[in-house]
Amino acid sequence: MSGPASTSTRPGPEDWRKIRAASVFASLGDGDFRLIAREPRCDARLEGQSLFFQDEPADAFFVVLDGWAVLSRDTSEGVRTVIKIVGPGESFAEALIAEGARYPVGAEAASPLLRVARFETARLRALVAANPGLGLSIVAATFRQMQRLVEQIEHLKSWTIERRVAAMLLQMCGDCPANRANGPSDGCRFELPIGQTLIAARLAITPSTLSRTLKGMKALGVEARRGHIAIRERDRLARFVAGQTPDGH
Repeated sequence: MSGPASTSTRPGPEDWRKIRAASVFASLGDGDFRLIAREPRCDARLEGQSLFFQDEPADAFFVVLDGWAVLSRDTSEGVRTVIKIVGPGESFAEALIAEGARYPVGAEAASPLLRVARFETARLRALVAANPGLGLSIVAATFRQMQRLVEQIEHLKSWTIERRVAAMLLQMCGDCPANRANGPSDGCRFELPIGQTLIAARLAITPSTLSRTLKGMKALGVEARRGHIAIRERDRLARFVAGQTPDGH
């Protein structure tokens, strides 16, 4: 679904914190960061509205500021596959800076409101041409992003369903402003920011399996009821995701 063009704004202080911490920028020096991230615009989309379509010219890359985006790919047979769900502080499409590149996936808002910082690839290409060393920094950042994708694929192949679901819950918990200030041993409460069908697709399970798994996580201190999640101790759940025993070993 394509929506009307959003009103562009400039990032606020909290937005800049997320942009600076995004994987595409996190390892850059301050000078390189200021060059690349100068004057981005912030765009907003309502749930179901598109940021870009599959096979469109890749004229920008993005950092999610608030909400969630779903990246998906349609086959010639009309089957849609969820490739990735991207949340606050995560970047996407940054590898597509080559002239003539096209988006291999489509991107749309998966939450009631999605806000992203948009960076023009034409400007980035011009910066790299004028500052060759900057290109090496971008390559390094893109390589780290690829490593993360490989890790995600490994998790889908080797982790139990319960462990995959726990990792997703921790990510969503950490993205809630009300929970960020709490310590790792504190509880966490939030509403699932996106539909369970999308979450299930991202985790390569069925919605009914996701529902059963959520209900069966009480032993890990997780209560799930009608999309509302309560985690008693975040560090306990984090140890489970890390493959540690309850005593931390």
